[in-house]
Amino acid sequence: MNEKHRMILEELKSKSIISVGGTEAVSVAYSVAYARQRARGALKKIQITVDSSIFKNGLNVSIPGCEERGLDFAAALGYVCGDMDRELMVLSDYGPEDVLEAKKLLAHGMVSICIKDNCDKLYIETVLEHEENVVRILVLDHHLNVICDDAADCTENLEEHRRPPVLDFIKSGNLGLEDFLDFVDTVDIAELSFIREGLEYNLAFAKLGDERGMADSFLRVMDRYGLSEDVVTYTQNLCVRACEARIGGAGMPVMTAAGSANYGLAIYLAGYGIGTRLGAGEERILRAVALSNLMSLCVNSYVGSVSSVCDCGLAVGVGTAVACVYLLEGDCQAMVRAVKHMLGSVTGIICEGSRMSCAWKVGLSVSWAVKSALLATEYQETEEEGFWADNLDRLLENIARIYRPFSHRINQRILDIITGRERET
Repeated sequence: MNEKHRMILEELKSKSIISVGGTEAVSVAYSVAYARQRARGALKKIQITVDSSIFKNGLNVSIPGCEERGLDFAAALGYVCGDMDRELMVLSDYGPEDVLEAKKLLAHGMVSICIKDNCDKLYIETVLEHEENVVRILVLDHHLNVICDDAADCTENLEEHRRPPVLDFIKSGNLGLEDFLDFVDTVDIAELSFIREGLEYNLAFAKLGDERGMADSFLRVMDRYGLSEDVVTYTQNLCVRACEARIGGAGMPVMTAAGSANYGLAIYLAGYGIGTRLGAGEERILRAVALSNLMSLCVNSYVGSVSSVCDCGLAVGVGTAVACVYLLEGDCQAMVRAVKHMLGSVTGIICEGSRMSCAWKVGLSVSWAVKSALLATEYQETEEEGFWADNLDRLLENIARIYRPFSHRINQRILDIITGRERET
């Protein structure tokens, strides 16, 4: 394996993590559990500062295994019983007594959550004040990426964080679709055993869907009107059913993609759904899922891992479109056309936080990705209008230029609506 392929494989593995629960809440719990390892004496206060996207997505997220919700409870539970060594499974093993202890911390006003202004990166800052010391942890860009770990006798003695840039392996390595294709076509399939493991986890999750949910309700309506479930609908419903279960608080493990549980469910299940319906073998499906993973990371390298738009729909849609063309045995040019069709259709879907509509947005993105891939194998566009460009890099850069200047402002407006509604009730 050459050095470029080794770098791609390591990055792919580092973003493929077993997770239980909503990623935003779990990452906050992880940061608290991480900080607690260095704390001394009785707890005085837990202060969490996050970017607006983390706050928005975690505001009402379900905590698996109990009826509680939100970042504040996740932080409290992470302090009471979180095991940092379990990473994104930090909240996967606790009992009723731990829930009671976490509730006590909240009742005594010992946990506070606030938003970092004008932050366009994934950002989690945790400060634990104890009787004997203060610990501050900073997580930046990725959910487990601790870049600062400070401890002092008091808050005044904590040094300012120096924030080293997080290495963007795609841009720093000048990697693109051709490199990803070369990797997935030539890598020893044994190196993708973690993809096979992830597929097993995520397929099990897809079986948890509630018959009253969107996917099964949609199928009943189709049956009522004599409509058949084609490859598009089958793939869409696999993803919707699994995302509904996760958002509803199901406590089973998920294999993430690009560090996100919803990404993982959609990318793995979309690849499986399309691949099985097209008659592809397991090896081809695993390689397609790996390619979809890499293209999602590529989108994030331009747009960012958090924003005011539906990142899951955007990144998963692009990844799924390319993977579908791969399974159809289309060439690189057809993959680029599929991405153009995809981005020309779904760009601009707003993220309103973690709620059941997320599942339908994922379904929309996946179904349109399959259609975009099918179209790309036959239709050749001739014009470059709007934000379309003649190559993939320029197209993604154009999308980033649209989103980045306004993302925080849009998030703030969404939060004004959500928090205002909560105050009214």
